[in-house]
Amino acid sequence: MKTINLVLFIALELIFFSCKKKIDNVVRTSEIKIGDYSNMIINYYDITLIGEYNAPKYFNIDLDNDGNDDIQFMSELWGSPAVGQNPKSTIKSLSNNVQIYGFQSNDTSFLNRDTSIYTGANNIIEIYYRFNYTCHQIDKNDSILKITPTFKLTPLDKCEILQVNDTYNSNTITLIDDWYSLPPSYNEINSDTTIIEYTTFYNDCNDFPLDEIKYIGVRFKNDSRLGWIKLSVFDQYKILILESGIQE
Repeated sequence: MKTINLVLFIALELIFFSCKKKIDNVVRTSEIKIGDYSNMIINYYDITLIGEYNAPKYFNIDLDNDGNDDIQFMSELWGSPAVGQNPKSTIKSLSNNVQIYGFQSNDTSFLNRDTSIYTGANNIIEIYYRFNYTCHQIDKNDSILKITPTFKLTPLDKCEILQVNDTYNSNTITLIDDWYSLPPSYNEINSDTTIIEYTTFYNDCNDFPLDEIKYIGVRFKNDSRLGWIKLSVFDQYKILILESGIQE
């Protein structure tokens, strides 16, 4: 009986160490090909996230199926009766260990001013002031309001190469946001002159491609695992989340 038990014990140990060796021998490369399934944990979602007016919708992704959510997407229509409904979509790292692939940049905010003068009914002079806040120059004389260091997401295509030493960051990143204008303000200077002011915010610092299948690169900081998320954004706030992959 002791001999049988000893043989059984040795057999179980061999199976255990054999399995452990197989797991330990998984070789993680320092780069992956976007969209490749080899040696990856793959999850399929095929879900379209559609937020409602001032009622955002969220969808969380657990990339490696360890029970902890890693990435959160948000879709919303923000706004008010004054500015209307404005679509917006974002992606967020849910821990410092989960990092999104991109690059460091500076957002430069410009103010563009434009003035027009018309003679309206009853010879009333109407002066129109337009104030446009943008992330790009409309005119060479536009004023620079501020420069803000920021991290930008880099959209990827299938078969592009993602490397462990690329630039990553744990952050909340806007994919697309909408422009909006405030209602015009009227100021009567005197009986024959009126000033009308228009203010528009273009919110064009982020421009994730629309109506295209794209990938977002990710990295787990603690063990340098690389991965990707396949998705598409349309109507600026509707997010089609297709699948994800992360190294085993």
